[in-house]
Amino acid sequence: MIQIYCGDGKGKTSAGVGACVRAAGHGIPVVFAQFLKDDTSGEVEMLRQLPGVAVLHAAHNFGFWKSQSSEEQDITRREAQELLDRVEETMQRAKKRRPDADAEIDCLVVLDEIMAAVNLGLLEKQQVMDFLSRKGEQTEVVLTGRNPWEELVQQADYVSEVTARKHPYEQGIVARVGVER
Repeated sequence: MIQIYCGDGKGKTSAGVGACVRAAGHGIPVVFAQFLKDDTSGEVEMLRQLPGVAVLHAAHNFGFWKSQSSEEQDITRREAQELLDRVEETMQRAKKRRPDADAEIDCLVVLDEIMAAVNLGLLEKQQVMDFLSRKGEQTEVVLTGRNPWEELVQQADYVSEVTARKHPYEQGIVARVGVER
């Protein structure tokens, strides 16, 4: 099945992390990949400590896309492509660790901020759709980010939209360790 957590509100990544924790608690292999983010958030640090969870991210994070130089954008684009390839390789290895052919779910894959990677042109929509078509029937995939495209929404089994009604950032409060990062 395919799950989408989208919208302009806080909590999309946290929902993906929660799915990882639940799956790992049942012995299901997990692949958690973050696009356009570094690996410094507390939730990612905890995921690394869970048995059976692989955490992947790009080698570099140059900050917000709009503030990146053209050279940095080229690197970010190349590394997004490489990351999607690594996700697929890691997913295939993870599935081999759960050889039970009757298992309801053989692997959970979370692609955090994958919609941003597509919307910024780092990945093509078709690459993501092709990945989803190859994932296998027993593989659960969670996609997070803003503005999913219609074909993706139609393909998904779950779509949850997180809406911002109020956020401390609007009052000049930056992301706080342990709460937003």
